[in-house]
Amino acid sequence: MRRSINILLISIFCVGLSGCYESVVRFWNGGPHMSRAESEAYDECFEELESIKEPKAYIGSKEMQDWLGNVYGPAERECMKRKGF
Repeated sequence: MRRSINILLISIFCVGLSGCYESVVRFWNGGPHMSRAESEAYDECFEELESIKEPKAYIGSKEMQDWLGNVYGPAERECMKRKGF
């Protein structure tokens, strides 16, 4: 009985740590991965790029992945370059 309680407590502890891992790493490395200005520029670019017509395909399809890589991705990078990032 005592062994099963120990195993349960250790597993809860490990799950808790794995859930907080990314937050701990960000804190250790000096804060969030994007500055507030970069986050605002990204939001503005997202609003700008909403006008680009998406293919009528489901999210994981080859057609959608090609569209993301060949159309949306370059447009997003260009927009972020214009904003200074």
